[in-house]
Amino acid sequence: MDLESDEEFFCELVINGIGGRTIAEAKANISYPELKIWRAYRAKRGSLFFGRRLEQSFGRYHADYVAMKTGKEVDVYKFMTHEDAPETSFEEERMKAIKKKSQ
Repeated sequence: MDLESDEEFFCELVINGIGGRTIAEAKANISYPELKIWRAYRAKRGSLFFGRRLEQSFGRYHADYVAMKTGKEVDVYKFMTHEDAPETSFEEERMKAIKKKSQ
């Protein structure tokens, strides 16, 4: 079963004890304005789930270690089994932001 982004978001809220103990409770207890705030927070700061943040940290560390030992560029997402690689790189996003500021 594939989760839609809305279902996945509510799963993450419930896992972290936000809104209730079930997805149905969270949907009933969280107002739309509060939901928008949580979505904005997650978009800015990343996952709410500590285990996922931990996996990201270890994945970055492991990729840096392998890159240092081999002298080759390493794809960090190979070490993060539950992460999807973004469609654009961080550098591309940064260059877009710089262009917007300069206009």
